[in-house]
Amino acid sequence: MADFYQHSRLPTLHHLATPDANAREAELVEMTRERPVALLLPALHTEVTRPALPSILRQVSEVPYISEVVLSMNGMTEAQMHAAREKCREWLGDKPMSLLWNDGPQFEAVHHRVNGAHSPGKGANIWAGIAYLRAKGHQGIVISHDTDILNYGTSLLSKLCYPIAHPRLNYKFAKGYYSRVADRLYGRVTRLLIFPLIHAFQEVLGPQPLLEHLESFRYPLSGEFAADSTTVANFSIPSAWGLEIAMLCEVHRHLQVSEMCQVDIGFHYEHRHRQLEPGTVEPGLVSAAADVARCLAYQVLRESQERAAESLLRLVLERYKTRAAEWMNRYEHVALLNGLIYDRAEEGAAVAAFTEALEVLCTTVGTQGLLVPALRPTPDAVLRADPSLKQEIIAAAL
Repeated sequence: MADFYQHSRLPTLHHLATPDANAREAELVEMTRERPVALLLPALHTEVTRPALPSILRQVSEVPYISEVVLSMNGMTEAQMHAAREKCREWLGDKPMSLLWNDGPQFEAVHHRVNGAHSPGKGANIWAGIAYLRAKGHQGIVISHDTDILNYGTSLLSKLCYPIAHPRLNYKFAKGYYSRVADRLYGRVTRLLIFPLIHAFQEVLGPQPLLEHLESFRYPLSGEFAADSTTVANFSIPSAWGLEIAMLCEVHRHLQVSEMCQVDIGFHYEHRHRQLEPGTVEPGLVSAAADVARCLAYQVLRESQERAAESLLRLVLERYKTRAAEWMNRYEHVALLNGLIYDRAEEGAAVAAFTEALEVLCTTVGTQGLLVPALRPTPDAVLRADPSLKQEIIAAAL
C-alpha cells in the first residue's frame, strides 16, 4: 500500500509515482526562467577522491534548470584546491561553477570578520555558499544535498525544486526525506538519538510548538533541502553538525506551516556509513551526536536560566534512556519483519555513546551554558551590516 499519510502539522509530499523525467525537466525549466536555481554542495576535499562526487557532478551537468553550482569546500591545501577546481570543472562541463575554499586565506578572513576565529564544518560551508549567492544578488532557489550519495539520480533535484518552483505549491522551504537502509538499518543518530530525545523533551516539558514541529519531520537530519534564497539567507545556523536541527528550528520561527513541506525523495540513498566496532565507540559519531544534542537542547531551552536548564536536561536524560530502549526494540522488530541484519550489540553501543554525550552535556551546561559554538548571524544580516563584505566574498570565490 502506498503511503499517503499526512501529518497534522506539516505538509508531506509523498513519492507515489514516477513522472516522465523529460517532461518534468521541461516544466521546471519553464517555471524557473525568472527564478534561477543554484545547487549548493558542501563538501570535504576528500570527496574529490571518492566515486560519489564525480558521478553527481557529471549528472548535474546535464540538468537544464540548474543555473549554477557552488561547491563550498574545506579540508584542502592550496595545491589540492587547484586540482579540485580543475577536476570539478571537468566533471561539470559547461555548467557555471564557483569553488569556495573555506579554509583558504581569503575565506578564512571572511569567516573571521563574521564570527571571530573560524570554526570549520558543514554549517560553515553552507553559510558561505548562501552568503556568496546573496552577495552576487541571487534571488531564486537554492538546492543543497550531501556529496557522498553513491546511487545518485537527478530526480532528487527535481523533487526538491518542484515544491519551491511551482506557482500553485509556492512553498519556501522543502526538506527531503528517504530511507537509510541496505542490508540493515542505518541513520542511527536520527533513529536512536533524535527521535527518542524529542519525545523525552516532550515528556518533561509537555506540549511545545517547536517540539511538535521537529517531531513532524520524518528525517530531520537529512542533508537535502531546497529553499527560496531570501528565506534561507535569514536563517542563523551553526558551523558544525547542529546545522540540520538549527535550520528546522529557523523554519519554525520564520515560516507559516503552509510555507514549508517535507518531500519523499523516493528511493534508498546509499551514503557512507560510520561503523561502530563491538565494544568501542567511534569518535566521529559521538562528536556528531554531541553537537546535534547540544543544538537541540539549546533550541528547546534557549529561554531557560542555566540552572533550570541543567535540572531539566537531567530529567530529559533519564527519559531518553527509557525511550531509546523502546526505540531499539521497535527497530529490531522492523528489521526482523523485513529480513534485515540487526546487530543489537552495535545498536546498544550507539545508544550508550549517545547517552554518554548527553551526560557530558548535562555536566558542562552549568559552566558552559547551552550556547551552540560558532552559531553564525544570518548571511543577509551580515551583508546589510557590512556591505564591503559583498565584494570580499565574491572575490574569494574561485
